[in-house]
Formats: sequence, C-alpha cells, structure tokens
Amino acid sequence: MTRLHHIVSGIRWRIEVVRNTMRISARVGWIAKFGFFLCPVCGARTWKFDPLSKNYGHIWEKYGIIPRGDGETCNVEAYQCPACRASDRARLYALYLKEWFKCKQWSASGIFLDFAPTDSLKKFIQAKIGANNPLLRYLTADLMMPDVDLRVDIANMPEIQNDSVVFFVCSHVLEHVPDDRRAMRELFRILKPDGKGILMVPIRLGQKEIDEDPSVTDVGERWRRFGQDDHVRAYNRQGFLERVREAGFHVEELGNKYFGWWTFWRHGITQRSVLYVVSRPRNTA
Repeated sequence: MTRLHHIVSGIRWRIEVVRNTMRISARVGWIAKFGFFLCPVCGARTWKFDPLSKNYGHIWEKYGIIPRGDGETCNVEAYQCPACRASDRARLYALYLKEWFKCKQWSASGIFLDFAPTDSLKKFIQAKIGANNPLLRYLTADLMMPDVDLRVDIANMPEIQNDSVVFFVCSHVLEHVPDDRRAMRELFRILKPDGKGILMVPIRLGQKEIDEDPSVTDVGERWRRFGQDDHVRAYNRQGFLERVREAGFHVEELGNKYFGWWTFWRHGITQRSVLYVVSRPRNTA
C-alpha cells in the first residue's frame, strides 16, 4: 500500500506541475501559442481558462449556500482568461462586438457608452474604435467607480442627451439598482433610433420569477437569495425579458445557434449561454 501510495502521489504531483506550466504559459507566451482555446478579448491562446475564484466557495460555505448551478451565462470551470482576466461573458461580448465593429466600420457615429467597465474589455473596445471608426466616442460610466468618464446614476442620467448613444454595454449592473425599470427607460432614452446595446444580468434558469426585496439588508440573506451581497434581486429569464420589452426595446437572444457550438467551446463559453442585444426601433419617439 505504501508503494502504491507513493506512485499515486507521484502521478498527482506531475499532473499538477503540467497544469501550472500550462497556466504560466498563457501569461508568458510560450507553449500557449499551440493552446486549444482562444480569448477573443486579448487574442491569447491557452490550454486552460481559469475557474471561478475559490473565494466564492468560501462564502457559499460560510452562509450555508448550496450552489444552484443554473446560471445562464457563467462558466464556473473556465471563468477567466489567464492572460487578460476577461470573464466568459466578456469573451462572449467580444465575439459580438468584433462583428458589430466590422459592419459599422465607418457608418456609426456618436457615443459608445460602457457602464461599469472592466479593464480587459475596455482595452479591446478602445483598440477597435481607434483602429476602425474615428466618429465614435468611447465613454465609460458608473456611479461608484473612480476612474470613469461619467459619474452617473444609471436610473437618472441628465448628463447624457436623448438619442446620443449609438451603442452601450451594460453588463451585470441592473441587479445592483433599486429601480431597474427606471434604469431601462433611461437606457432607452439615451439610445439612438436603430442603436443597439448589450444588456446582461445574472439569470437563474431554474427560477420561475424575479426575486426582489429592497428591505433585505442582511449580507448572508442577500447572498442566499440574490447571489451576492450587493445585489438587490435575482432574475429569471422571462421576467428579465418582460421588463426589457416593457421599456420599449426590441431584444435579440443570441446563443450557440447564432455563434456556433464550436465557437462557444473554443472561447470557453458554456453552450447554454445567451447574449441579449437590445435595440431601439426607429419609429419610436
């Protein structure tokens, strides 16, 4: 038994060495250039995307949470790019934006507005705008983040004119906002006719209706009910879509049938992921 134990331990140790080598290679560039997987945000190849931080597991254990495993667009096992730290949802956005920028290379003009920007996607968008379209003005916005162009409350944005935004990215913001309906109306107001936006929230596929209660302030209860201590609601798909359409938006639901299952696999995106792209019809005032 002792000899067998040593053999097994040796195999496990060697496997871990190989894993660590692959992770490091994604950052330093060698070996990774032959990797199976590709990050569309930074262009790095890798043998493995990094999983969701173990800190979430510690929090779930602390508050007695059993992971539901029904998040629509969240790849727990391949969450982050080891090179630029882009999440799986950011990689999904980049896939769509590459095509949008290609189609709108010279025709789009106005503001490209990025709410609660992440460093990796911000650099990706800035590079695309700088290379392809001098008529677009990239601006970042948030209520709490220090290094943004506009310090705004998404539910009340008098700083931004009507019909001035040609495209926006609003990713995982509305679950933090007390009045998400008002925020959606504001997004509709500032968007140009025929303008588009990526509008995403965490969606629980097994949930029958939106769970929201502004009176909940207990940290543990917010984690258990809403998925995070600074969330004020948890969305189901139908409830989210109803509120988006109520604000006046047309919604496209783009999944693996649109992008292709191979594209999702290669970029570390779960096959059940859906990108919600909203647009403002031209005939609305």
